Amino acid sequence: MKKTILVVLFFGTTAFLNAEQSAFDAGNINNNSAYGLTQNEQIIKKRLDDLQNNYMQNSSNLNNINERLEGLQSTLEGINSQYSKSNSRLNALEDREANLSKELSSLKAYVRESRKIQEENNKEIKKTLEELSKMLSADVNLDLNSTDTLKEDNKEDNNDTKIKQEEEKKEVDESWKKKDSDDILNLAMKEFKSKKTLEQAKAKFEYLLSKNYKPARANFYLGEIEYKQKRYANAINYYKKSTSLYSKADYMPTLLYHTAISLDKVGDTKSANGFYKALKATYPKSPEAKASPNRK
Repeated sequence: MKKTILVVLFFGTTAFLNAEQSAFDAGNINNNSAYGLTQNEQIIKKRLDDLQNNYMQNSSNLNNINERLEGLQSTLEGINSQYSKSNSRLNALEDREANLSKELSSLKAYVRESRKIQEENNKEIKKTLEELSKMLSADVNLDLNSTDTLKEDNKEDNNDTKIKQEEEKKEVDESWKKKDSDDILNLAMKEFKSKKTLEQAKAKFEYLLSKNYKPARANFYLGEIEYKQKRYANAINYYKKSTSLYSKADYMPTLLYHTAISLDKVGDTKSANGFYKALKATYPKSPEAKASPNRK
């Protein structure tokens, strides 16, 4: 009897405990028991879970896409900025090219005009030099011996000069002949500047002439010495020789000017006027041209 009562109590207690546990799990939707979700609800829940997972994945993908878009936008902005700078530079270069093209056209026109003027000047200078060369190459008609008085004066001058030169030669030191020709030329040009050493300079220029060292320059300075000593006919002959050797030397304005003055001094005014004209035409900006008289 007692056994029967204990068995009934045991089974009763077990059923009570099982009933209590099922009652607590009835609200758990994850539980598939009779108090959980039905089969349809479980299908719906699975779909909801799948949708939530898809949403989370799509949301993550969208964030990635947004980040990429932001990166692309930043790159695009950089490209646009670079394009803007390049475009501005291109416009500046095009403007500069247009200005350079305009300046180049103006410069070309100026060069053409300058070349035309220079060619005309060269023709005029060449013509003048040819006329000058003819004048200097030809024998100058000097009427120095037109009267007996002039003849006698010239003879006396020549005799006095020869005597003076012979006396000076005896006293002159010729050690300078051991120097180089260029040093002798420099020494002669220094001596030329002083009246006291003109004859010494003359000896050196004649020596250089005998050595055929810069004969055009040597003849010019010999002419200058004769000019300073007022022996104008001799000066003209030296000037003529100098020009026949080299007609474009730096001393040409002086040579032309002194030739014209020498011709005036010996009475050949017509030839003198020709030299004044040639000087003004060939070297218009020289001090000698400005000092020359305006003659027809």
